[in-house]
Amino acid sequence: SVRNDIKIKEKFNFKQSAKDALITSQLRAALIVNKNIKSSNYQIDTYKKNIYIYGIARNKDELEIVVDEANSILDVNKVIASILLVEDLRIQKD
Repeated sequence: SVRNDIKIKEKFNFKQSAKDALITSQLRAALIVNKNIKSSNYQIDTYKKNIYIYGIARNKDELEIVVDEANSILDVNKVIASILLVEDLRIQKD
């Protein structure tokens, strides 16, 4: 399923858009550089300094690292993570 919490009903603001793009780029770079994270598993959107992260983490440690990386970026208001764990997606056989 696809989840998108972003709601846009305002006029375009170039300055805000540039800040959001910078925040997204910083997080994307941090995830790519970190060898403990499979960065291609994550979609990142930033709107009004709020980071929205969607994806699938290989384990709880990876999930925590991704959220910590997002929270460490300067000037971020809030991190909204919608990240599932691989183990939660596996079909349970009884």
